[in-house]
Amino acid sequence: MSPLKPRVPNPISQGASRAVRPHGAAGGNGIGAPAVPQGKPHHDFGRCIACAACAVACDTSAIRIFVDEDEGMLVWTLDLTDCTWCGRCAAVCPTGAMGLVADSACRPAAFADDPEPPKRCLFALRECASCGRYYATNKEVEYASSLLEQEEGNADAARALALTGICPDCKRTHDAKAAGRRAGMKRA
Repeated sequence: MSPLKPRVPNPISQGASRAVRPHGAAGGNGIGAPAVPQGKPHHDFGRCIACAACAVACDTSAIRIFVDEDEGMLVWTLDLTDCTWCGRCAAVCPTGAMGLVADSACRPAAFADDPEPPKRCLFALRECASCGRYYATNKEVEYASSLLEQEEGNADAARALALTGICPDCKRTHDAKAAGRRAGMKRA
């Protein structure tokens, strides 16, 4: 597996200015978010890890995520009829899977005349090695593991890498037991 870049540069990770803009102004949301480019969202399934950052950033719920535990799948959808083309999804994407097609003539109002069908992507979920519950997509766990593997000689990264196969609840239990063992050792 080829090494992954830790992050794709974006306005948030580059510390873009946090100028307040009125809602609807180019790149602003009125609450002090960094200015981001605007345009029609484009999703690259091959780069996507289904981390849900884009869905959280989407104020209009044009990007939705559903978990189908019966099938062990995460369903990611993009419905451009709900999209305002604000660009927040692309700004928060850690892998660069969300991009924007900028075109001044191509605005949401013009798009309504010729809508595209919603895009739907399926991602396999990873089961916790400890409790068996689903906790993340396989691609997200592999991405995190690849980033941690790049931190050679970092003991914290090595410990985190050893725990990528278990869910957050089991990690908390693991950490609590480890803290209890350390506390018991100090008292003795």
